[in-house]
Amino acid sequence: MSVNTNDISVLVDKIERRLGLLMLTPHLPENLGKKEWVSVIENDTMVTFSRYYPRKIPFVVNDQTCWRKKEGDKTYYIIKDECLNGNKLLGVKDINWQDTSADNISVGQTAGYGYYVPEFGGYEDTLTSFMQFQQAADISSMYNNQIFVEFTYPNKLWIGRAGNIDVNLKSFVVELLVQHTNLQTISPTMMETFEALAQCDVARFLVNNLQYVDGLETAYMQIDLKLDALRNEAEKRDNVIETLQNSYVSASNDAIPYIITVSG
Repeated sequence: MSVNTNDISVLVDKIERRLGLLMLTPHLPENLGKKEWVSVIENDTMVTFSRYYPRKIPFVVNDQTCWRKKEGDKTYYIIKDECLNGNKLLGVKDINWQDTSADNISVGQTAGYGYYVPEFGGYEDTLTSFMQFQQAADISSMYNNQIFVEFTYPNKLWIGRAGNIDVNLKSFVVELLVQHTNLQTISPTMMETFEALAQCDVARFLVNNLQYVDGLETAYMQIDLKLDALRNEAEKRDNVIETLQNSYVSASNDAIPYIITVSG
């Protein structure tokens, strides 16, 4: 296993230690054991986290992957479910301007006086190349037709420019926003927040199910599970969600359009 891989079994063990459950876990019924914690993380934590920090993947839009549907003056692309490879689609970020395959280069050219500079700078002319790129961007901004992507949930998108004018192409590449399916697609820099959310979800899962036996009188003893500590951890979930809400619209999230302007 790669040293860069986030391992869900390691996360579950970490949550067990942090919640102080090392003595209790071996005595839990199977449907409340650590295997079920993995299910909680996959079905609760990962779903919530993906709504704020989704996974971004490239997707080729063409007649093989989408149906076209004319509605009024707009031509919509309906993404075929089978072409998502099992991914849960959450949205579309933008055209992938870094991909010059398909007809993306044509989309770029419609933005102004040439979007791409046909020169690849080496060490000897790096500064010149930067200047040429900046000049091309300046000229392009003067004639920019404001090309943008409009997404309608669950799987419909439209590409156009100012005045609701269709940009109707046979093939182009967009960036889809999809739900994470495992920890490997979550940035290590975001794992601290993800772990905190997972810990709250596991604590809530245990409290919700163990509360019905806590304090139960048996022929031998009264069951005292000390659930207050777990309940306190579960109640921290709202704080973690607030942290996600306050931070996801930032430069740390590459799944959102974010522009930094510097005036001098």
